[in-house]
Amino acid sequence: MPDTSPAYAKQPVKKPRIPVVFWLLLAISLSLVMGTVLLSNDMKHLKEAGHYFGFDLFPEEVKPPPPKAFPRPAPPAAFKLPLHATEAPMVQTASAFLRTWRISGPAMCAALRDAGIQTSDWAAASFNADTYECFFEHSGKREKDQLANSTFVIVRGDASGTINNMRVKIINPQTDQNGQLDPAILRIFEIMLRQPQWLDFHETLNAIKNLRDVKEDGFGANISFTREVLNEGRYNFTLSLDPTSPPQKRTRNYFSERIWLPSPDPKGETAEAQSEPTAEPPGAAEAKNPEPRP
Repeated sequence: MPDTSPAYAKQPVKKPRIPVVFWLLLAISLSLVMGTVLLSNDMKHLKEAGHYFGFDLFPEEVKPPPPKAFPRPAPPAAFKLPLHATEAPMVQTASAFLRTWRISGPAMCAALRDAGIQTSDWAAASFNADTYECFFEHSGKREKDQLANSTFVIVRGDASGTINNMRVKIINPQTDQNGQLDPAILRIFEIMLRQPQWLDFHETLNAIKNLRDVKEDGFGANISFTREVLNEGRYNFTLSLDPTSPPQKRTRNYFSERIWLPSPDPKGETAEAQSEPTAEPPGAAEAKNPEPRP
């Protein structure tokens, strides 16, 4: 029997096809939604998901400890200068540098004796009990037409041992072929100039050695070695502390020992410490001198 149905009735029915663009848009939309969910709330859901699957996606940063605060500096101390520290100095109260003796009278006399000049002991003078002194005197034989050579040395001070002045008088001293003073007499001046430890009088000793007149002074100390004009062959030496200017006198009066306590002598303390016997431990004497055992 012939087929009389239409031609389109014989074709199978096709399923509708979804375009690829739809799937792509759907994937993008889902990705955006998931990204929004995961990244929202400071990526809380993303961190939870990573923690669920065992991944530490955002390790915590180790913050260094805060630096230690330095102690607050103390406020500067306030100091108020006295009024006289900022005022101009008054001429009536000005002072000056003043030299002092760095050796006592007894020590100077002992130094002269150690050098071979046999001075007397430091004792009160016969004419004044407040003045203390030691002296040395030597006279040679007088020649026919020449004066006898003689040497006189005296150191004067007070009862406390402070030196006031030192004097030397030499008459017709012995000299060598160059006209220089005999070393035995020159030794007197060497001791007197070196013992006070004043190192600024450089030319004095050399002038005395050549019997030349010399005068030097500084900070209250006066040194002179002069030839007597009317008496040839006589020489006088003087070493003293004699403040002359008003500032020097004010300084001497201010530091006078009458108003200040004397400072201890460091040399004396050292000598006492060295002279004290050291304590020996028990049994030390027995160890040094053991008794013989039977």
